[in-house]
Amino acid sequence: MTHLRRVTAAAAALAAALASGVLAAPSAGAAGDPDVAAWQRSGRPDRLVVVRPHAVGLVEKGKVVRRLVPPGGVMPLSWLATRTGKQWVAYDAHDRSTVRIGAAVLLAPDTIVRVDERTRTVLMSAGRSAASGTWIKGSRAALDIQGVTLSSVGADGTRPAPADAPGRPYVAMGTKGRLDIRDSTVEGLGRGGDTARSGVTWGWLSTGSVTGSTFDGNLTGIRLAGSSGVTLKDVSVTRSAQDGVVLKDDALTTVSGLTAQSNGRRGVSLDGGPDSRTLTGVVTRGNGGAGLRAVAQRGLRLESPASQGDRSGIELVRCARCTVQEPTVQGPERNALRVDGAGSHVTVRRPVLSGDGRGTGVRLEPGIEGARVTGGSVGGFSHGVVVRGSHTRVMGVSLAGNRTGVAVGGRAGDVELKGLLVVGGHTGVTAARGTHGVVLSGIRINGATSKGLVSASPGLRAVGGAVSGATTSVVLRAEAELKGLAIDETHRGVHLSESVRATGRDLDVLADRRGIQTDRGARLDLTDSRVRAPRALTGDGQVERHGQTEISLPPVPWLGVAALGALLLAVLLQTVHQVRHRRTPRPKVAAHVRNTV
Repeated sequence: MTHLRRVTAAAAALAAALASGVLAAPSAGAAGDPDVAAWQRSGRPDRLVVVRPHAVGLVEKGKVVRRLVPPGGVMPLSWLATRTGKQWVAYDAHDRSTVRIGAAVLLAPDTIVRVDERTRTVLMSAGRSAASGTWIKGSRAALDIQGVTLSSVGADGTRPAPADAPGRPYVAMGTKGRLDIRDSTVEGLGRGGDTARSGVTWGWLSTGSVTGSTFDGNLTGIRLAGSSGVTLKDVSVTRSAQDGVVLKDDALTTVSGLTAQSNGRRGVSLDGGPDSRTLTGVVTRGNGGAGLRAVAQRGLRLESPASQGDRSGIELVRCARCTVQEPTVQGPERNALRVDGAGSHVTVRRPVLSGDGRGTGVRLEPGIEGARVTGGSVGGFSHGVVVRGSHTRVMGVSLAGNRTGVAVGGRAGDVELKGLLVVGGHTGVTAARGTHGVVLSGIRINGATSKGLVSASPGLRAVGGAVSGATTSVVLRAEAELKGLAIDETHRGVHLSESVRATGRDLDVLADRRGIQTDRGARLDLTDSRVRAPRALTGDGQVERHGQTEISLPPVPWLGVAALGALLLAVLLQTVHQVRHRRTPRPKVAAHVRNTV
């Protein structure tokens, strides 16, 4: 009978505990306790809430102080806020729409926790130390956040917590977990240490999404580190202390409508990951590093990326078979679009790049496998296009207002510049010594204040096109071939430096001073060409004429002469009229007329 009464009392106590959601803790810190083991694996925080599908354990400094029985299925954060206590997870005393989290929260496998509009604001404590700080993380679990402001709060109540707070909170989803954030604001998260603590992180093989949300003032805004199938859509990441968005070794990520602004380092950083990924509508503004930097990519496709006021616009490093479609970059301090790294082969279509007098529009570095830039416009830079890598093609691009339109340098070889329009600036196109295999076809250079084309590249070929308005149109400092080139409105048409040998065919040179100048030891073989200038051939070198080559003075501007003659005749007739008018006596006024005004 006594035993029966004891069983009945135990059952009644268990029923009461289940009804209240509270289970008494076993002996504190019992050996082999799973919650204590979880606390040890998690860095031994001061307080830890371990959420499991059928039990919630509260661990304080290594001791299980209480266990709760959760509801089945999805657990709302509001349930924890009403069960765990003020120091753990609780509603704000003055605002029932705000929940304060004062403990680290670990989501065990198969757990689902939801934070939604019923809890409009969630404040995670930074504490005074790393151990007293808070975080939410888990593996093979799910965290669903919707319509919430998730923020850190300092030990002194500062919101968000200072960036250097050692216990600044963070959210991280680990192996095969799921994290979804919708229509929310996440601010002031992330602390130093490993990358999983840097803000909001999707770890190895985790998945989820971010849609219609803002990340502001975090250490790193969003980090995908080995994740799979994460979707980022209509997301804004601002004022991160480090990078705004980091995609590293991720797979099957979908990105559209992503804005990264005023972040301390890069706006968006890609490192590794899947072949043939596509990013659409990425916008970066005012970031301390590159707006978008992609490293070790294969088959990357950037659709209409836009950068404004970033230190650098778009950087592609070790990027094989990558395509940048219609990029827009404004006002970078350094480079608008840069390609670098062994194995890089990049196609850029219809770029619109504008500078403020500094930096470079397109920069193709040494060691790349190849690059192709077609269409679009590049203007307002110190250098419009710099080619230092081999196997490059720049075609159909309009370059205006750059100090130097195109500069081919380093040891670049197999370089084709085709159908370019270069307007204004100091120098149109330069090709440096050490380069080879440089071909210009159909290039038009208009209005350069100094020189149109300057080449020290042995074997350069310029076929077709025109140079107009430069002080000196073509300067050759190495062997070259000119064919079908029209030169006019210039003081000096072609200048060959000392000992340079060159050929010219079908040239049409019209200069107001010197047509072709050859320095000592230089020689130009000129075939079927026309040179018109007051001093058509000058210098100590040689010009050998072949075929139907014509050397003459420039044509007389008959219309101008006629206009000048008409003006002189008008002046002469006016002078004669005035002389004759002086000989005419002044009319006399009758004596009775008094008003002679």
